[in-house]
Amino acid sequence: MKKWKGAVIGAGPAGIAAAIQLKRCGLEPILLDRDVAGGLLRNAALVENYPGFPGGIGGRELAEIFAKQLAGAGVSITKGEVRNLGMEGDEFHIATDGETYAADSIVIASGTKPKRVEGIDIEDGITDRVVTDVLSLDGVSNSTTAIIGAGDAAFDYACTMSRASDVYILGRSEHVRCIPILRERCNANPRISWMPGVTVRAVRASGAAVELEYSAGKDDNVVTMQADYVILALGREPALDFLGSSVKKRMDELARGKRLFLAGDVGNGHMRQVSISVGDGVKAAMEISASFERRA
Repeated sequence: MKKWKGAVIGAGPAGIAAAIQLKRCGLEPILLDRDVAGGLLRNAALVENYPGFPGGIGGRELAEIFAKQLAGAGVSITKGEVRNLGMEGDEFHIATDGETYAADSIVIASGTKPKRVEGIDIEDGITDRVVTDVLSLDGVSNSTTAIIGAGDAAFDYACTMSRASDVYILGRSEHVRCIPILRERCNANPRISWMPGVTVRAVRASGAAVELEYSAGKDDNVVTMQADYVILALGREPALDFLGSSVKKRMDELARGKRLFLAGDVGNGHMRQVSISVGDGVKAAMEISASFERRA
């Protein structure tokens, strides 16, 4: 089993930045991800606060630039879903579907996963129509999309989907929880409708479409509506299911020893921004490099 000085889990902005910096520091990294470079950045309609792009840049376009820079640095993505991160003695062991990799230091940049949906009865077998991220817009034209949620993700997804679909945002509260600029954009978009005070009870198949059952208004009247697609934007949480007990019980010790780092969205709560993630990744890689220099 080959041992790497630095291993990175996740090829989103934080993981890409960490891998590039590790390479620059002379520490050949292994970068693991089950998918293509970019992570959830690819879902962003427009990234406006990442320096260097006056006027903003589409999330997918920025992800492609990151991927190009990663390849130019000589780092490739090793495909595989990480199933377990454990310790064997003082060595990290990263188990994927078919391989196990060893590492001295680890950058966990695995991002977030959707929170478990509670209170909504979702019929089995309609996962192609009920999703937790934006859809590919291929073949989506002349459709209707219902987005359940009222935060940044819900309104950003609405901006993206409105390019090919009429969009309805269903929020439990009367108030939105997104940043003002997203609300303003959605208000100005004739293809996007905001439906406050809506509690979705059930989502089920209805022929080739999806039917949502919800209650609304002071009388809690039950209403139904149909959509071609439903996006669940009900919050996210750290994607850390792969952590083994041997790592969990030593997390603080390993972090203090500059051998384990949480970089990007996985460790930043609601502060999920590309610029923060990139900075996290670079800082983690520099810390790893410095720790090797101290031990030399």
